[in-house]
Amino acid sequence: MSVFRAYMKIAKRNIWMILLYLVIFFGITVMFQSFAGEGTQDYQAENVPVGIVDEDQGEAAAALIGYIGKTNETVMLEDDREVLQEELFYRNVYYIVRIPEGFMEKCILGTENLQVTTVPGTYAGYYVEQQIGSFLNFARSYGAAGFTETEIASAMADRETAEVTLLDLGGNTGETPSYVFFFRYLPYLFLSLLCYVLGYILMGFRRGSLPQRMRASAVPVRRQSMEGLAAAGVIAFALWGICAVAAMAAYGKEFLSSGRAGWHLLNSFTLLAASLALAYLVGTLVKTSTALNGVVNILALGMCFLCGVFVEMDYLSSGVRKAAQFLPVYWYENVNNLLAEHGNIIGNVRTEVLAGIGIQLVFAAAFVCVTLAVSREKAH
Repeated sequence: MSVFRAYMKIAKRNIWMILLYLVIFFGITVMFQSFAGEGTQDYQAENVPVGIVDEDQGEAAAALIGYIGKTNETVMLEDDREVLQEELFYRNVYYIVRIPEGFMEKCILGTENLQVTTVPGTYAGYYVEQQIGSFLNFARSYGAAGFTETEIASAMADRETAEVTLLDLGGNTGETPSYVFFFRYLPYLFLSLLCYVLGYILMGFRRGSLPQRMRASAVPVRRQSMEGLAAAGVIAFALWGICAVAAMAAYGKEFLSSGRAGWHLLNSFTLLAASLALAYLVGTLVKTSTALNGVVNILALGMCFLCGVFVEMDYLSSGVRKAAQFLPVYWYENVNNLLAEHGNIIGNVRTEVLAGIGIQLVFAAAFVCVTLAVSREKAH
């Protein structure tokens, strides 16, 4: 087992690099997961400070103020130009509505528009403007039907905002489980770490007269290859085991009781096989550490950006997605997205998941064949 021990010895020398990539991976996962958690709040009603200058003091004006105040913070202001400018400048309010005297006759029964002032370049103005437009449209409909000002104010006060319920088509209550982000970024870890570790190991076996000494040794070439593959497999399996244990420890019952834990682990293990085969090919081709750094950065970052790791697939153009189908990480992320969207992996979903896993295995086999061809060519 001399070759096996040599592989493990070189890997041990790079233990700090391995730990560094693990720390980077877990840091990226936590960061992006926190951003994604904050992003879900964007679908809630936004609260905008709205300044009100009420010159009418009527029931219709009070109904408008109450309507705006249902989803925003209303701030009553005096009709003083300097005060209004100061409130906007210091962002105490983002939108100012001036309700004129005779609001019912001018703006509801008539066609006069409200005078408004907003902070330039912000979405808040459009947001509040839509609410005011909605109020005026309903109020004008009531006015055209013969409602009095009191009846219009009462009707508008009774209006309630609509309740939205997500339709659970996938069986996961319409939410993305937190552990999905952990598995989304695994390709970066697997590709970078395995390519670096195996690259340094294989370059070490090609230094000086070591190749000639190994060919002249009593250990058959086939056994040397088998011991090398076994060592690479142990390193890769240890990496996968660390990630699997980390996922179970970090997400606990949420992950284990989801019914998709086995599928996520199987999908990640398949990716590991494809990454290991690709890393062995890279280690066979590169000759210097500089070349290894360049190749690993291009492969790891390139695949992660093109295949939906760092940028979600929904934001990628159709041309990029078509090109990414020729890369194994695309199929890994496709399976990961299917598992995130569906709580029950049955029927057509199960077929798509198994197809994605199978395609990753095909990529792994293809990388192995290319590596064998390259090794045979170099041997001659």
